[in-house]
Amino acid sequence: MWGPFLSLLITSIFLTKRVQAVKWGSCEHVDVQQNFSLDQYMGTWYEIERFYNVTEDLRCISETISSSYNGLRNVYEVITLITKGNEVTERTAELIPPDETAKDQAKLIFRLTDEHGVQDPLDHGNVLRYWVLDTDYTSYSLVFSCASFLGIMHTPYAWTFSRERQLSANTTQYLHGVLEKYKINTNDFVKINQEDCT
Repeated sequence: MWGPFLSLLITSIFLTKRVQAVKWGSCEHVDVQQNFSLDQYMGTWYEIERFYNVTEDLRCISETISSSYNGLRNVYEVITLITKGNEVTERTAELIPPDETAKDQAKLIFRLTDEHGVQDPLDHGNVLRYWVLDTDYTSYSLVFSCASFLGIMHTPYAWTFSRERQLSANTTQYLHGVLEKYKINTNDFVKINQEDCT
């Protein structure tokens, strides 16, 4: 009974995840930044590395995080991408902080919206964890996410960000070490081209 179901599940995971690494078991346990301040985290971050080469035709990726107050705190993020053809594209995402009483304020939710800024409440494919593992707010940030498939398999994601378009080798090595401490393979990182950006 379960055999055909698991075969179908595994096949669909590999088809939807393409080049991303699907690993057995549940998501890795990681510790997030303590005493995280979203106000200090606001502003522009340049994407230096990410897991998996799913953006090979994109470069100069940055995200600008700003807040909007409408009774409740809503946090919005604008992602700027430049294609190989030098076309500038902006995508809007919502970055949702946890409840103010939550212990881990660095565990945010990332929800991508469509071109009209609308999120389909039934579409969970564009919703990810956005967990800040380490940041000094002024130069670097390490973000982790993980998609779990019934606890049987998972795909970890990670990004390194910088306030500048480059990140020093020492800082990059330090951030890789944070992930390696949790036995997360940093060989899956792909460097994002941040050269000749306008």
